[in-house]
Amino acid sequence: MKYRDIYIENVMPAVDSGTLAARGKAGDSIPVEAVIYSTSHQSIRAMAIIRSMSGKIILRSEMNNTGTNDVFRTIATIPEKGLYSITVSAWIDKTSTIIKGISSWLEAGESVESDMLELKQRISDMEMRARGKNKRDFKNIWNILNSKDMDREILASIPERFSFILNKYDQKESKATSDKFRLEILGDELSKSWYEVFPRSQPSTNGKSGTFNDLAHRLDYISKMGFDVIYLPPIHPIGKTSRRGKNGILPCKKGDPGSPWAIGSEKGGFKSIEPDLGTLEDFKSLIKEARSKNMEIALDIAFQCSPDHPYVMEHPEWFYRRPDGTIRYAENPPKKYYDIYPFNFYCEKKEELWEELRDVVMYWAGVGVRMFRMDNPHTKPIGFWEWMIQSVRSAYPDVVFLSESFTTENLMYRLSKVGFQLSYSYFTWKNLDWEIKSYFNELNSPAINSFFTPVLFTNTPDILSYTLQSGGRAQFIIRAILAATLSSSWGIYSGYEICENTPIPGREEYLDSEKYEIKSRDFDDPLNIRDEISKLNKIRNKNPVFRERGNLKFLETNNPSLIAYTRGFGQNKIMVIVNLNPELVEEGMVDLPDEWRGVSKVKVIDIYNLESYSWVDGRNFVRLTPEFKPVHIFRRVLK
Repeated sequence: MKYRDIYIENVMPAVDSGTLAARGKAGDSIPVEAVIYSTSHQSIRAMAIIRSMSGKIILRSEMNNTGTNDVFRTIATIPEKGLYSITVSAWIDKTSTIIKGISSWLEAGESVESDMLELKQRISDMEMRARGKNKRDFKNIWNILNSKDMDREILASIPERFSFILNKYDQKESKATSDKFRLEILGDELSKSWYEVFPRSQPSTNGKSGTFNDLAHRLDYISKMGFDVIYLPPIHPIGKTSRRGKNGILPCKKGDPGSPWAIGSEKGGFKSIEPDLGTLEDFKSLIKEARSKNMEIALDIAFQCSPDHPYVMEHPEWFYRRPDGTIRYAENPPKKYYDIYPFNFYCEKKEELWEELRDVVMYWAGVGVRMFRMDNPHTKPIGFWEWMIQSVRSAYPDVVFLSESFTTENLMYRLSKVGFQLSYSYFTWKNLDWEIKSYFNELNSPAINSFFTPVLFTNTPDILSYTLQSGGRAQFIIRAILAATLSSSWGIYSGYEICENTPIPGREEYLDSEKYEIKSRDFDDPLNIRDEISKLNKIRNKNPVFRERGNLKFLETNNPSLIAYTRGFGQNKIMVIVNLNPELVEEGMVDLPDEWRGVSKVKVIDIYNLESYSWVDGRNFVRLTPEFKPVHIFRRVLK
């Protein structure tokens, strides 16, 4: 009977014990962790091994004992997108165990003659197996072992100094290997900055609805702010039955354009374009023009229909029927949406329905769209999304899906696990330091970060938070700083850059919402924060740590209105300190990152305010104003 002497547990990154693929980003520093333990007094070595799906070893990386709860950790970097597997291999390091024992005996004044003989025999056995230049390293080990005055610290350094040859030639006792865990490596789609815009609200030449061509003329404006993705609401024909007017009121007035989310009319459905916006060729030209400026067009797909959608006449069986034979409107008690019919994803002909909806996404992918924001996915079956996303990505592997989901965390996480590479989050409602720390510590934990990538939207057409309603221009700047620096991906909805903040009284919604009307904006309003937004995106682009995942760590301050954190690993860290108070100057003491400690003076440069400081080891004084200097973004200057 075979018994194990070493145990490997809780390998990360892993999703649902490895049944689903974890995610990472090409070129990122990906933490690999495992709990590894054996009997007491035994030294353990461990290795993370990453293979391609063909079985070729891409990377071997030695894991270090963190000293906490038997957790071993390393950082892996995979340069190319693709599917991989991770295994963790661990073994009893008998040589290190012997050296550790000798060091302890020496400290206690005990004889080590027998232990030294055992150690020298192991080194001799390894040397016999060595070839070429590795022979020289053994000479250096023998110099240490044969020294007349044995230095305990030098002896203890052998396992680390000569880890390569010990791993290569030492006998691996009680070796154990974990199961394989799947890993999907994606590209820059996990680190984009998003700008949401309604094409119909772009300044037009005829005073009516803006068009794709009008939006194309504004791409330079968006590009100068540094955004990567231009995200459009549904672009399909809008129904007329029960069309909502200004502020969502029924009935509408003549000329009201209706909500883009009430999809379908006699002019077409999901595979058609609202004629007021232009033609399919105009849309293709917009995609091409955006890509020429290094931007992508993302399209909102909302699987719901206006009562005028062709599906209602052609496929009434796809919808919910009341006992009186009428079709049920969309409902969110006590609200009823008379301009929308939801699909019955469990109808008798669900296979036919599912295939048609998949083909909608396939159609737009064929047109050239590579990024989709899916509306309210938590109200549709998870099984549908898993099947649909796999089907689409089999044909178009570079397609990206963003989940617009505000529901329980477990359901949001499950949607990400089954295929959504990006997700909305609850960032909008995290304002106090303890709320931000608690929420982002969870999102940054290996268990969640292995599959969930939040896009931190400051606002949406549906959401104008109370903090933005009352905090003025300073609050808009502060929230943009947090969104751009706390996650690998962030976004704003058009109007944010001019601090648009007029609400429906008592609600977190915009008055005169763009969902129901064509908006005319003065983007040169003196309150605009375009320069601040541009600066943030430039910092993100020049400093890859802000576009990586899983590298966030909070620091201590003595003032809850000052929040401090780092992005990055090891010495390659950038430190961010933000004043969370939009009304008052805040000051306090802030801890240095551990990796920056140990020297009397630490030189740092503020890459946001373009200032240099010389800080002391430990804690340092910070004073931030809410509007003119609400943040420090520090990079250490290494000699």
